[in-house]
Amino acid sequence: MNLILTILRNIPLFKSLTEEEHKSIIDHITMQYFPAHYKLFEKGVLGNAMYIIKSGVVRIYNESGDLATLKDNDFFGEMALIESQPRMAGAETLSDCEIFVLNKEDFAALMQKSPDIAKKVEEAYQSRKDQNS
Repeated sequence: MNLILTILRNIPLFKSLTEEEHKSIIDHITMQYFPAHYKLFEKGVLGNAMYIIKSGVVRIYNESGDLATLKDNDFFGEMALIESQPRMAGAETLSDCEIFVLNKEDFAALMQKSPDIAKKVEEAYQSRKDQNS
């Protein structure tokens, strides 16, 4: 749990949350195992989860090639929790991976149950969106 807590503190959407609020999110995260060369998602599909790598290597790619290689404690796909947009890139495991997954439905249920968390996440999302505009 300490590992996920440390990572959540570094995710821009969750930075302003309290430790108790982080723990509420952790309660909705599941650990999943993926073999090497498993496609987590393709570019263009609607995002439905965010991922935190516990162990292993994941490549993020598009039609022009590799965009990033992510390893232990890296995270990706967090904007899918807020936006209903197609993925901008695909993701594939390069090795056997243990990955923490937070599904959009679980996250949405948590946001409905906790207006304080929802407000902080929305503010962080707007701030990040404004920076990228």
